[in-house]
Amino acid sequence: MSKKSISFFVVCLFLASLVCFETPGFAWGKKNKAVVPELKTEPKVEAKVEPKAEPKVETKVELQNETVDKNDYLIAEIGSKKIYFSEINRVAQKLNRFLKENFETSQNWRLNFIRQYIAQIALAEMAEKEGLAQNQNVKADIAKAKQGILAEKLVTDRLAQVLIAEEDIQNYYNKNKDKYQIKAKVKIDYVKPKNQKDAKKMLAQLEKGKSFKKTAGRKAVKMDNWMSEDMPGSPELDGLSPEDKKALFALEAGITSRIMTNKDGDLFIFYVKEKDPVKDRTLEEVRRQVQSELMRETNQQIITDLVKDAFQKEKVTIYESTIVEKMPKKE
Repeated sequence: MSKKSISFFVVCLFLASLVCFETPGFAWGKKNKAVVPELKTEPKVEAKVEPKAEPKVETKVELQNETVDKNDYLIAEIGSKKIYFSEINRVAQKLNRFLKENFETSQNWRLNFIRQYIAQIALAEMAEKEGLAQNQNVKADIAKAKQGILAEKLVTDRLAQVLIAEEDIQNYYNKNKDKYQIKAKVKIDYVKPKNQKDAKKMLAQLEKGKSFKKTAGRKAVKMDNWMSEDMPGSPELDGLSPEDKKALFALEAGITSRIMTNKDGDLFIFYVKEKDPVKDRTLEEVRRQVQSELMRETNQQIITDLVKDAFQKEKVTIYESTIVEKMPKKE
């Protein structure tokens, strides 16, 4: 194992110990609780006791190039560096809905979250003092992280400008109405001819007007359950090609199919004995689905256009043929 791999493993093991083990000086968290080392904090509040008040910030304070409101308050100090609640809150607002709720409602969860945040800053400060920021690999990682943050921010800002009007929803629904239909359902019987000669003989009899029941005789297999194209519900139908399935479910009641073959090479002739036709669903019935799909497609198009614009403005060239040429050869 390389020194780099060992170092990475040690860091991972250390960070894991912050959240997984109960050792002296560490807080053990319950389900959905962040677990971090017990740092220097105020005494834990066990009952409804007013905690020692932190000094109020009476004037506006500069924090990461932003002006902090006078109602903001100090929550921690790391040497001369002051950490205010607004900084923590800004990070917490990016949590998922459930973790954000924990942050807002659980005293212990909020304290643990803040301890973990402060621990990360303290570790970073220590790393800076030890000169790790000058390591070329670290510099590359920081530059890559910066690129990712900027790219994500650019995309997020563009997507935030998207407005879906009622007219857009209606037009999308009209153009894709078939996507939201209730598919046709059928009840079928079928027969499995022994070979192509037997199948063609049966088909010829059916074309002359002989009933399916008389043509198939005892070889007929009856199926009483309803089946649709997207949910066939039968191994025999599951093995058909998409084209044969489409053709089968397009048949009306009382009609016999052509000779069809499944993926195993078995032959079938199907008879549609009952059919529940396609039904349209109104926009109001599928509005949420339409909005979601329209928004997803719109966002995808915006991102595609944004990337194309970036490639053009930044004069991007990707030497794909060279990349392919330099790929390791398969033995």
